[in-house]
Amino acid sequence: MRIIRDKVRDPITLDYFQQRLSEGWKLRAVEWEKDDATSDGVAESDAQEPPYGLQVADAERLQRNLQEVAVLLTVLEMIVTEKRVSMIADELNQRGYRTRLGTRWTPTAVFELLPRVIDMGPELLKSTEWRERRSNIRLQ
Repeated sequence: MRIIRDKVRDPITLDYFQQRLSEGWKLRAVEWEKDDATSDGVAESDAQEPPYGLQVADAERLQRNLQEVAVLLTVLEMIVTEKRVSMIADELNQRGYRTRLGTRWTPTAVFELLPRVIDMGPELLKSTEWRERRSNIRLQ
């Protein structure tokens, strides 16, 4: 399953939805944003995007996003084999992975993901997916 997230700047027309549907996409979510200034003039946001590798399960819980966890595991695997960030970005793109915004991976995007790899590291290293990958890693 592939998921993309479009950032919309202009008003959406019915043609936009028809185009996506004709391409085989299914509407999964709609998110709205409104600029409201607090009393001190600072905009406030009620919604916060879940950390990479997780998605909203319901109003109170987060669950693993399997596609994002696969990206994190790939990044971890390539770090262990001492690959450069640019090589990691190329590999993610070759495997068909896209960022949350649906764009291709860049070295900068991979670099910005590294703190999340560190955060999830203990959980990833204990996973069965990692054990399977680890047995296939060839250090060069």
